[in-house]
Amino acid sequence: MITLLESATWNNGHLDGVIRDIRRPLPEDGLLSGAVLRMGDPDAGPVVAMSIEGRIFPRKAPVHLHKSDSFRMALGEPIRVGGTSYAHGEFRLQRADAFYGPEYWSDEVGTNQLLLMADRRGLKPYLTDSQLQRLADTALADDVSLEGVAMLPRDADVPHAIANSFGAALRPSHFDAGFTDTARWSVLSDGSRLAAVALGHRESGVLLLCWDRPPGAAALPAFRLGADLVRLVVEGSCRIDAPGAADGSTGGSGDRTEGASEVELGRLGFRLQQEGTWHGASRSGPAGSKELWIVADRRAWPPLTAAGPAEGPLAEAGAEVAALTSQLAAAA
Repeated sequence: MITLLESATWNNGHLDGVIRDIRRPLPEDGLLSGAVLRMGDPDAGPVVAMSIEGRIFPRKAPVHLHKSDSFRMALGEPIRVGGTSYAHGEFRLQRADAFYGPEYWSDEVGTNQLLLMADRRGLKPYLTDSQLQRLADTALADDVSLEGVAMLPRDADVPHAIANSFGAALRPSHFDAGFTDTARWSVLSDGSRLAAVALGHRESGVLLLCWDRPPGAAALPAFRLGADLVRLVVEGSCRIDAPGAADGSTGGSGDRTEGASEVELGRLGFRLQQEGTWHGASRSGPAGSKELWIVADRRAWPPLTAAGPAEGPLAEAGAEVAALTSQLAAAA
């Protein structure tokens, strides 16, 4: 189940928003402006924070590690980790239990990233400096967003693993990729490109699906997924139908239902979808769409449509996920 740090009204199992710079006046359109949320397993599921705001971290966050695999992606302006600068849409996968950093922030840009911890119990940073560690522990103790989360101790065993479908190798504890270069991603039957990434627990961890869908790509049918889903438009736009049939689908073929309303998500627009609820049929906009999908538990993929098992791009994504599962099993 997805739970938000702020109160919100869900509409048939979903919420929509746009990651906006909250230092500027926000329109009263009812959309979330970024989000901090927990998803998946109530104890050890992922936590996601996506926001553009004034700097909330020290100007230089010291070298540290987490007891969880993590994913971060720059939003709008670049972010800098260690000696690498990441432009909008570029991301870093970081292995659990490995030191990295420092991270740098500026007063001008502030905090502008999507940060995912595959296991929320690994949020606590472990630093190399004991005095800084005490300061970090104090800040965590005062953070109301972490209420009820039992942090993993430094010596905890973390059975996490990272795998991907496009051949990126950990070097030695992270790899970089992004929506700025999709040439190595798999090409689907409708011309879309897809990259799949597994992180977190070897069996039940997070699935990331990175889509590069051209204009005119095949529409995705309405579907129901047995795991929480976050869907973020990195570039371009997509249109999502409202569920049209009484059972929450758009009809057996996945086509639009006559008269059903739709939502258009533009750049940095996102949808939060609760597990077990119907997600409307969708198609890329006139300039195509590059999208990040976060699935809380990869065992739930592929989804079901009103006509039964997924076909087309959703089924092809399932083949990528199956290959990841085999890759993780072979490396265990």
